[in-house]
Amino acid sequence: MGTVSGILAGALTAPIRAGATYPLNVDASETQWIMGCLLILLMGLSLAMVPVLLYPILRKHNEVLALGGVLFRGVFEAICEILLVISMLLLLTVSEIYGETSAADVQTVGSLLIASGEWIQIIAGIVFSIGTVLIFALFYQTRLIPRWLSVWGMIGAVLYFVAKIASMFAPLHTAPLIESGIGRFMIPTAIQEMVFAVWMIGKGFNPSAISDLSARQPEWEA
Repeated sequence: MGTVSGILAGALTAPIRAGATYPLNVDASETQWIMGCLLILLMGLSLAMVPVLLYPILRKHNEVLALGGVLFRGVFEAICEILLVISMLLLLTVSEIYGETSAADVQTVGSLLIASGEWIQIIAGIVFSIGTVLIFALFYQTRLIPRWLSVWGMIGAVLYFVAKIASMFAPLHTAPLIESGIGRFMIPTAIQEMVFAVWMIGKGFNPSAISDLSARQPEWEA
């Protein structure tokens, strides 16, 4: 759900962003822009549910790491996505105000909102990376999924983290694009997330590992 929503959101908003007068042209495609924002919100909230659903299982092995996964890939990432959507919706408001007043300072506000969106995406990527390491470290320890898939997830998360940090210190401070430059460091995670999803749909968790966890008392209760 998160992946499909993200792809659709990009398809809807990319043509508007590519406009020569962006973001002052947003109000000309108001419905399309709002739909794109809602899809980003759906993506963020659906992905935030992943660690929440995993928590009852993973907490039996390590309560602290499981809770960390919920906080970073659940709560914090969802907050970042909500802030991103708010900044995008405010661009629509800025565009509408400019259409009525043509005030020059409105363009400055629009530029600041675009910059805020870039910063939010960078922070969201850092938060996502930390949460991903925590979750796949637990998967590695519990053997709920093959260890090669867990290691792939952790390595990919580290590379993802590097891409976001590098973008933070880059001259323009823009969020990296997966198809170019340092953004290519995000490709391993993008592929691993899909492989992980297919594995879960086709294979599910290792039955013996599930049995071991079911018989185990959570560490915080021990």
